[in-house]
Amino acid sequence: MLAGDGWRPSSAGARVRFDGRKRTVIDGPFAATKELIAGYAMVKLDSKADAIAWAKKFLAVVGEGESEIRQMHDQAAYP
Repeated sequence: MLAGDGWRPSSAGARVRFDGRKRTVIDGPFAATKELIAGYAMVKLDSKADAIAWAKKFLAVVGEGESEIRQMHDQAAYP
């Protein structure tokens, strides 16, 4: 595991929305949010299958929730 932490409540955050040329800043809390990210874990694995297996184990420890798996851009891939 490379990193992992929880997020502060949405009341301490803000969202920046880009709509064409218009930039809007919306201060929290975000009560109308149906899906809210509560934290993250960053792991280095060899494949998507490994990531799915890791997420299943992680959620078994947490007890309840949902994990979204995403691959990060690899700086080494860009000259």
